[in-house]
Amino acid sequence: MKANTKYENVAAGLLLEGGTVVDVATGRMLDADVLIKNGRIEQIGRPITDRDCVRIDCSGRVITAGFVDAHVHIESSMVLPQAFGEAVLPQGTTMVIADPHEAVNVGGAPALDLFLEEAQRAPIDVFTVVPSSVPATPFDTNGAGAFTATDMKPYVCRNDVVGLGEVMCFVDVKNKRPEILDKIHLFKDKTIDGHTAGMPEEWVEEYAAAGVKNDHECVTGEALLHRYNCGMNIYVREGSGARNARELLTIIAAQGLDIKRFAFCTDDKHLATIHREGHISYIVRMALAMGFSWPEVAAMASDNACRYYGLKDRGRVAEGYRADIVVTDPTCVHIDWVIKDGRVAWQPQDAGSAPKQHREERTFENTVKFRTLTPHDFTLPERLRNVALELVEGQLLTNLKPLKENEWRTLPLLATIERHGRNGNMAVCLIAGYGIKNGAVATSVSHDSHNVVCAGDNPTDMAVATNALRDMGGGYVIASGGRVVDALALPAFGLMATGDAHSVAERISRLEAVAHQLGVNPGIDPFITLSFVALPVIPSVRLLDTGLFLTDSQKFI
Repeated sequence: MKANTKYENVAAGLLLEGGTVVDVATGRMLDADVLIKNGRIEQIGRPITDRDCVRIDCSGRVITAGFVDAHVHIESSMVLPQAFGEAVLPQGTTMVIADPHEAVNVGGAPALDLFLEEAQRAPIDVFTVVPSSVPATPFDTNGAGAFTATDMKPYVCRNDVVGLGEVMCFVDVKNKRPEILDKIHLFKDKTIDGHTAGMPEEWVEEYAAAGVKNDHECVTGEALLHRYNCGMNIYVREGSGARNARELLTIIAAQGLDIKRFAFCTDDKHLATIHREGHISYIVRMALAMGFSWPEVAAMASDNACRYYGLKDRGRVAEGYRADIVVTDPTCVHIDWVIKDGRVAWQPQDAGSAPKQHREERTFENTVKFRTLTPHDFTLPERLRNVALELVEGQLLTNLKPLKENEWRTLPLLATIERHGRNGNMAVCLIAGYGIKNGAVATSVSHDSHNVVCAGDNPTDMAVATNALRDMGGGYVIASGGRVVDALALPAFGLMATGDAHSVAERISRLEAVAHQLGVNPGIDPFITLSFVALPVIPSVRLLDTGLFLTDSQKFI
């Protein structure tokens, strides 16, 4: 994305005049100008007499550091890092800490190599943590198999790798299994990210003592305080599904907690949500409206994450720091300029410009590998006619629903198909609360192992949808009347499209509308809902490629 005005050519430097600078170091707001040269902040003060710069009038505006997402899975945006960066840069985000857990579960080390290469194309800085928990569980089938400490060694010394990704296997940490302890030791001089969802509270202190530095899974004030008191840094999360920021910020303010211990993150935030409400900027606006000062907000939105990951010349508006800057109104409702590496990277008049043309589109290996399926493959096992996987509207939770006699005839089918070419597993059950009629919806985005999931009211359309998904290398497919009626290809590991963010978001919106026209419950997202029904770390019943699984008892039906 490129600014199209006089600010584009700034070889002589930029001078931000008349604004109010957020000074994180002192906690003050300074009426000062900012001189930028050679990509860095050269001088802060007033007056600055350099006459050779391009001047930007920032009167009435706040000058703060570019925002940082402390933990994000870019794959969940369903575009490659370049397009993701183009989507979040206008929202003031200039850096992210990315955990490519999804891609590595599909493709292992080659997927991580490709992700790191693609990250270099992004208009924002993408720093990466190496996924720690591949596979996420032993109960289903991923594509990569085990990604071990030995596999990780080549990445430890890379400057763009800043730590170990979220340690989801807390049971292994508790049991001191060498597989995870070796990974933690390997990254001991960098940052170890945490993940405590589902962890018994009495384990938290031991988990933190093992070297885990932070947690982004706090959903209550009690959980926040427990982890804070155990020495962990807390990431205040606000994504598309997990919306925890307001409750956590309320606790931070009420308890007077140390702002240096908190950072903002999204974890998973989809393109449509980013376009509608913003990215980290959304949490910034929320915190300001709740009464946090700009220096407090800037610490959580920018500076703290940079310190946590050892990026010492970023995250502040200070002399000598990298010139990644947001110029905004005092409420952060209107962002006027985003400056990246000392150049104007975005301003409001760029909003209507055509999407940037990407470099040559890479050809990806088709990672969706299973035999041609027939309607007979979608036959419901007789032993499962008395139960259904029931969705809980508005949540990722599911229930096991007992059925009355012959009620099974009225419900759609759900299928999970192993798609990595490892064993050919396939499982079928009934699904309640999805609501599709005269068609089928299929996706290859299915956390965390990313097998193919399909819901439909008839086996013919389910076979059509899944076979088409295989042939296109993954994505979203809707079939009705024995044919494909709409589709979106996600050729990058069956998870990400190669186009620009705007075009992909428009296609997804159209697919959602088509699915709802086929009767999918209007209260749910037709595709995101399916992407979680095979994830065995969320209560209470999931359909894995290996069968219908009760997560609470860790047993198959």
